[in-house]
Amino acid sequence: MAYEFKPVAFALFVLITLITLAISVYASRRVRTAGHYYVAGGGVKWFVNGIAFAGDYLSAASFLGIAGLIAFSGYDGFMYAIGFLAGWIIALFLIAEPLRKIGKYTFGDALAAKFKDRRVRLMASISAIVVSVFYLIPQMVGAGSIVQPLLGLDYEVGVLIVGMVVVLIVATAGMVSTTWVQFIKGFLLLFAALGLTIGVLMVAGLGPIEFIGDFVSNPSVTVPTTGGGEISYPGEAFMSPGIKYKDPWDFVSLALGLILGTAALPHILIRYYTVPKPSDARKSTVVAIIAIGAFYVLVLFLGLGANYFQTLDPSNQNLSAPLLAEYIGGEVFFAIISSIAFATILGTVSGLIMAASGAIAHDIYTEYMGRRGDDKKTLRVSKVTAVAVGIVAIVLGIAMKGQNVAFLVGLAFAIAASANIPALLCMLFWKKTTSQGIIAGILVGLVLSIGLILISPTFMGADAAFFSLYNPGIISIPIGFLVTIGVSLMTQKSVEEKKAKTAADS
Repeated sequence: MAYEFKPVAFALFVLITLITLAISVYASRRVRTAGHYYVAGGGVKWFVNGIAFAGDYLSAASFLGIAGLIAFSGYDGFMYAIGFLAGWIIALFLIAEPLRKIGKYTFGDALAAKFKDRRVRLMASISAIVVSVFYLIPQMVGAGSIVQPLLGLDYEVGVLIVGMVVVLIVATAGMVSTTWVQFIKGFLLLFAALGLTIGVLMVAGLGPIEFIGDFVSNPSVTVPTTGGGEISYPGEAFMSPGIKYKDPWDFVSLALGLILGTAALPHILIRYYTVPKPSDARKSTVVAIIAIGAFYVLVLFLGLGANYFQTLDPSNQNLSAPLLAEYIGGEVFFAIISSIAFATILGTVSGLIMAASGAIAHDIYTEYMGRRGDDKKTLRVSKVTAVAVGIVAIVLGIAMKGQNVAFLVGLAFAIAASANIPALLCMLFWKKTTSQGIIAGILVGLVLSIGLILISPTFMGADAAFFSLYNPGIISIPIGFLVTIGVSLMTQKSVEEKKAKTAADS
């Protein structure tokens, strides 16, 4: 499908970019310490943080990827939305307040507060970097996908533009500017999804229930293929499991990764440190659940609407929602929706680069290597690190061209759930957890989940894959827990002996 330069879209694109950069320059005046840079000084109001949560979480995967998956895969695509939302219940009841009580800047800080072994912080920071990079890839893919029809530029140019803008955002004001960018784009995204949903229902001439019912009763739902043909499914089959995931174990594996992965994402965890009190962490999570839940209900209509009106590009599923906007409201509406999608990517990528740079500059350089200096030096190292992470994100985004962004995010969730969730839950709720158990659990969860992804159909193709499932969660998550618990039990005696010896010496 060919895309041309659109003047209105270009004007909105430039406007959003300039506003974003203006916020960053203004916010940079408030950044004087590492605390301001990493967590906005811990002074963000709970409602602002809740909407910023939504703005951070509702990434390119949500707006572009899930809409595309629903348009092409029906029920199976919507399961991503259900999984993404359900994960917040874990965050609300198990993670939010306890983490705020013990953390400072990063995931590594939380673990280091209980386990003084420096290797725990190192392993936590490595995990945070890996998960953040895996999550960055789909955001950059979404960036290239949206700039291509928005401005008529090549995919690679789009990735480069987003990377450069985000590096400027993070390098100037860190979490202060990131919070406000995410807050603003959270509201914009909700209004965009609502407006587009209303447009779909008005043009279709159907109410919400009738619109969904029309799909269920449709004798032939059509999905185009990349070869120029099309596949037709009975409506009932399209709205039932099995279009994308033929193996039910793949479905279970995906669900485990999405539900447990949310509460283990480094860029989500650091937002809990931006509020003043643990109760604020809980309240901001409730606000996020309401906003995110409303959005995912709307995204169902965006995906089905794209299929209903056949605004589908089989070579790029991520464009289903923007092309639907063009069909419903012409170039102006397309420009508005695409520009908001672009702002969505800016906010999420900013949060991810903050998480990765914090793990490198704070956890590894400052804490693990002991290179403590004044705040100016710490800030300089953090900003240089952010630039380096941004460059890596650009390169990887170009390399992964054409992949569905929601699918790629699902893999990042599985890695986070496999490596981080066992460590977090055992640390918070099991007194027998040892530092050796934490280290072993993170390492095994990280290596196993990535290894299974590399030998899965995702990278090797369905015929050549050694591991038949697309998502590793069903294997790597339980093993992560087993290793954490098993090694903790095996090393419990030595830990108790060391404590007894220390007590005797004192």
